[in-house]
Amino acid sequence: MKFFSRRDFIQAGATAVVAAPALARAGMLLPGKRKPRVGVQLYSIREYCKKDLPGALAGVKAIGYAGVEFAGYYGKSAKELRQLIDDHGLLACGTHTGMGTLAPDKIQETIDYNRIIGNKYLMVPHIGRPKTADECKKIAAELSVAAETAKASGMYVGYHNHQHEFRDKYPDGKCMWELIYDNASPLVCTQMDVGHVVAAGEDPLFWLAKYPNRSRTLHAKEVYPGPGILGQVPEGVKGVDWDPLFVAVEKDVIEWYIVESEADPNTLDKIRGGFEFLKAKGRA
Repeated sequence: MKFFSRRDFIQAGATAVVAAPALARAGMLLPGKRKPRVGVQLYSIREYCKKDLPGALAGVKAIGYAGVEFAGYYGKSAKELRQLIDDHGLLACGTHTGMGTLAPDKIQETIDYNRIIGNKYLMVPHIGRPKTADECKKIAAELSVAAETAKASGMYVGYHNHQHEFRDKYPDGKCMWELIYDNASPLVCTQMDVGHVVAAGEDPLFWLAKYPNRSRTLHAKEVYPGPGILGQVPEGVKGVDWDPLFVAVEKDVIEWYIVESEADPNTLDKIRGGFEFLKAKGRA
C-alpha cells in the first residue's frame, strides 16, 4: 500500500499526462454518477485575495480550478461577488461560515447571500473545543436545526474538522466528531479535511464509512505540521493513502474535492501544485 509524500506530489504533477488515464480507470465512478469537480479554498491565498481579488480569481481559473470556496467575502456584496466569479468562469463550491451565522435569527440572511453567489454548501470551519459531551450534543442539535432550514432552500449545512475533533476524548471514550455526528440529523454534512484526520492518527476511510452519504465536499490536504503543496508529510510519517480514499469517497455522495494549502497565502504556487496532484490522479 503506497503513501504519498511531498516529493510524490511534485513528481505526480510532472507525470500527469502519462499517469492520469490509467489512474482514472483504477477509480472509475459508478454508472451514471457525475465526476466530482475540483475547487480551492480561498483561505489558501487569502493575502493575495485581499490585495487583488479579481487577479486571484483569474489565476485560480488559469490553473484549472472549477470552483472556489470562500472564507470571508472581502467586503463584497453578494451581487458583486457573484459578478466576479461569473466573470472568471468559476462556481461557488462552498463557504466557511461561523456557527453564529446559522443561528435561527441569522440563517436566512446567510442563505440569501449564498443563494445570490450560487453556493449551496454552508460549512462551519471551527466551533472550539467543547468541555463536555453534552456541549457536543448541543452543537449537533443546533447544526440539525440549521440543516433543516437550509434544506428548504436546496442548501447543505456541515462541519469542517481540524485535529482536536478526533484527538480529544470525552469520559465515554468518544471524540467530538463522533459525538456530533452520532447525535446530528443525517442532513448535517461532513466536510473532512483528510490531512487533519490522518495527522490526528485516524483513518478517513473509517469515518467515511461510519457516516455515509454525508460527504458532499472534501478537503484534499496532506498531513501537518509543515508547509507544502497539499501539506508536507513529516519525515517518517505516513501520509494520506489517496487511491483507496478516492475510490471510497466516489462511492459516496462527493461533489467537490477542495484543495486547501496553509503554506503560502501570498501566491498561487502551492494551490497550483495541489491541482496538478489531483490532475495526475485523474481527478481534475
